[in-house]
Amino acid sequence: MLSCKTFFQTYVSPKMKTLVIVLTPLLLLPLIFNGAEARAGYCVLLMTIFWLTSALPEAVTSLLPIVLFPLLDILSTSEVCALYIKQSNIVFFGGVVLALGVERSNLHRRIALRVILTFGTNPRWLMLGFMSVSMSLSLWISNSGVTAMLIPIVNAVVDELFHDSMDVEMGANSLASQHSSIVTLQETDSLLRYLIVEFRYDSSRSNDIKQKVKVPFLIAVSYAASLGGTGTLIGSGAPLAFKGIFEDLYGSDTGLSFATWMAIGVPVALITTLLAWIWLQVLFAADFKSTADDDCGMRNKEDIKSSIRNQYTELGPMTYYEKSILFLFGLLIVLWVSKDPQFMPGWEDLFHQENRIGDGTVAIAVVVLAFILPSEPNFLCFRKAGEESSSSPALLEWSYVQRKFPWSVLLLLGGGYAISDASKVSGLSVLLANYLSSLATLPPFAVLLIMCFLTSAITEIASNTAIASILLPIVAQITEVAKLNPLYLMMPVTFSCCHAFMLPVGTPSNAMVFSAGKMKPGDMMKAGAVMKIISIFVLCSIMETVGVAIFGLSNSQQSSCIE
Repeated sequence: MLSCKTFFQTYVSPKMKTLVIVLTPLLLLPLIFNGAEARAGYCVLLMTIFWLTSALPEAVTSLLPIVLFPLLDILSTSEVCALYIKQSNIVFFGGVVLALGVERSNLHRRIALRVILTFGTNPRWLMLGFMSVSMSLSLWISNSGVTAMLIPIVNAVVDELFHDSMDVEMGANSLASQHSSIVTLQETDSLLRYLIVEFRYDSSRSNDIKQKVKVPFLIAVSYAASLGGTGTLIGSGAPLAFKGIFEDLYGSDTGLSFATWMAIGVPVALITTLLAWIWLQVLFAADFKSTADDDCGMRNKEDIKSSIRNQYTELGPMTYYEKSILFLFGLLIVLWVSKDPQFMPGWEDLFHQENRIGDGTVAIAVVVLAFILPSEPNFLCFRKAGEESSSSPALLEWSYVQRKFPWSVLLLLGGGYAISDASKVSGLSVLLANYLSSLATLPPFAVLLIMCFLTSAITEIASNTAIASILLPIVAQITEVAKLNPLYLMMPVTFSCCHAFMLPVGTPSNAMVFSAGKMKPGDMMKAGAVMKIISIFVLCSIMETVGVAIFGLSNSQQSSCIE
């Protein structure tokens, strides 16, 4: 007779996705007969379950609103389809395409190695160097892309910290040869075998220490990437989902801009990254302490630095291609930040016209330049004397962008906007907010903490962007019931959507480092539990201080919502 566990593993588990796809719509079916709010709830619950269980690919689940909302008389097909290409999607497209240019030029690797050289060869400071690189690059490049780039560098650097097996064999032979002149051939052979065994024992211990050092390095890279991804509006999907939903609910004249988001996001990323480094030093103190032992197999510091410098030297001098990409990326950032900085007039004010210039216009203008400008300086005055004129490929080619661009994220953002709009039109978000109206009796800071803890817990098991798309419309209604400024809760909830530190499934970055480091589940959970608390309290403190100065979120002003 089969046990329940065996039965589940044999017959249920292999067909779990199929069962979820078939049974979930049927079990939720009674909801469609109970008003517009319930019909919208049916769609939201169905998509949430599919996202959580990965019963369908995330991108395919994101397309369900195009089918469900018109059929259930919530939104028309044209209204739903229009939500899949909003300005936030265009901003995301432009930022990612330029980031792909950085990756293609290998500029990010040059920056990473340069920073690591600056921080020296002590493992503790090297970790801070890796975290600085990961956080800084993740402000502009996708978290998973940065993590994928840094993992092989971490492996190479940690390997260089310790002697390898070749060193072991060479050391053993060297010592044996030193004794060969005073002992017999048989004694030499015995001595050689003895020394090799001893060196291999030391090598095994060295490998254990190397693995223990590599784990915190990889965890640090993943955490810093997640934190850096919230520093700008294009760093990850959740901030972009927030931008689209917030502007849809309250319009574009709210005081929220690329610059004001960074004024909150960058301090949160910097402070939390520094505290994460300190926490990882404490948690893995014993592992770092073991590298100070004389017999740990660690190389000379000068040898380590020389190895890293060699990797940097192999890149050669900065190319015209890298300089051009760096210029365009810098131009994009400057134009975004200076367009409407809020604390002073921006360049947008120079255009006295009825229609505003959005961030999407800036992004696409710079992207078009990247497809026009050549990648080699073999034209006009840049051509060497006697050199024949030849055509040069552009800085970016569409075939490369088409192959590397994360198209599924665009659909995920569109699905999130569709959920937000349907929740608003059907009254679902108002209904849910009324059920949570008891939160209005609590102090604003208590509400902020509760929402951040709740969000950061949920985001461990689902896509950050999907969670943001589901929760933000509800949070917006909660702020209206509690008479709070919407930014006071919506921004921190967006940040919390990206603070998945405990489980490998929380983010692609977590999954990559978990696999690369051959970690145990407890490694990430121990580090992530405290990181969650640290990140939430830093975030709430920044909102209560910097947020007050930038958005006027003081207690006297929280009672008025954005008009």
